[in-house]
Amino acid sequence: MKYVRKWTPVSSYDIQGLESWLQDLALQGLYLEQFRPLFCTFYSDAAKRTRYRIEPHHRRLDDDLPRSMLELYESYGWTCVGEIGRELLIFVTQEEDAPELHTDPELQGEQWRKLVRRLRRGFFLSLFCFLLITVFCAWSLFDEGAPVLVLLTSAIPILPLYLVLALFSLASQWGELQAVTQFTRQLEAGESLPHRAPYPKSRPGYLVSFLASSVLLVLLLAAQYVLPFAGGALQPVAAAESAFSPLSLADLEGENYRPYSISSGSTTDYANFSQREQYLLSTRWEVVQSSRWAPGGEDWVRLELLRYDLPAPLSFLSAPAARELLDQAMKLDDDIWWSSGAPVTWDVTYFPREDVQLLAIAQREGGTFQAAVAAAGDKVVLARYTGSAHLADHLEEIAAMVA
Repeated sequence: MKYVRKWTPVSSYDIQGLESWLQDLALQGLYLEQFRPLFCTFYSDAAKRTRYRIEPHHRRLDDDLPRSMLELYESYGWTCVGEIGRELLIFVTQEEDAPELHTDPELQGEQWRKLVRRLRRGFFLSLFCFLLITVFCAWSLFDEGAPVLVLLTSAIPILPLYLVLALFSLASQWGELQAVTQFTRQLEAGESLPHRAPYPKSRPGYLVSFLASSVLLVLLLAAQYVLPFAGGALQPVAAAESAFSPLSLADLEGENYRPYSISSGSTTDYANFSQREQYLLSTRWEVVQSSRWAPGGEDWVRLELLRYDLPAPLSFLSAPAARELLDQAMKLDDDIWWSSGAPVTWDVTYFPREDVQLLAIAQREGGTFQAAVAAAGDKVVLARYTGSAHLADHLEEIAAMVA
């Protein structure tokens, strides 16, 4: 038997239009084999006048088809040939003398009224989900107090596109609900409905929405879980020099610098490494350098660099991102496990320069922790340093990292 697939041009709840479309295809020798909202499957046979009727019948996941209902309809010459979303049954007959399934419009309206209530509940559930996703987007952006950094280092930018599609879906659901409600009211008023109505020849909006949703889902998963690892594994510190000139811990420590390594030669040196991470709206380099513990019980010396490259159209976000990085660096030292929990005072100094949009250094009073940020054009850098040197003595090197 030859099967033919056709795009479904009619909404599942355009009952009269759907019946008319199926009946017209039967006159072309195509008979429904399986209904799907996106495309339907038909089998070919000799063309013959055929009547299709769609009946409401809600079926739960663990329910079988209503055998008593099907047997009753079969006794009148109607056969069930399909189902639409466990809400509607499709019946067909080619018998000229087969009676219509309903002769009492008011009783028929009562059956459709149940479907209207379910469609209404479905619409409000979809509306609730839309609002929930909107709140989630806002919460994700502002929960950590760094909306610019979240925007640059997550898949959040894709979610508003989903919200746009969700709005179109809500509008479509509302239209279907209104259409079913309207002819249900006509039935309840005792008006019999004609089984012939004009219907669209295509439904490009539904196809575009389906494809766009699928593409966005793939992009969302890729941006969140795959793309960040596209930069590769940990590399030596020198690998970052292909992108910028990292501030050197050796320059900060001078003659007291003694490299510290935890590598055995065949393993990664987690005390001195660089790594590139790719995000949807930025590229981030992380560079870590460590020095040995000095004699006499002095603190461990460590320098961590985070450098962000933004797309040129987003260069206006570089200065706000630098401020958020500086705020996070100060909070990190306050919340670290070895912190006493006592109130901490920070001294933040800004250094105006013509070649950068922002250059600032934060020094923790009574401690050795310092942080510096710089922003210029579409480049942002953060330096977190624990040691005895002063970052303020290396402004040129810090500014050069965003040159």
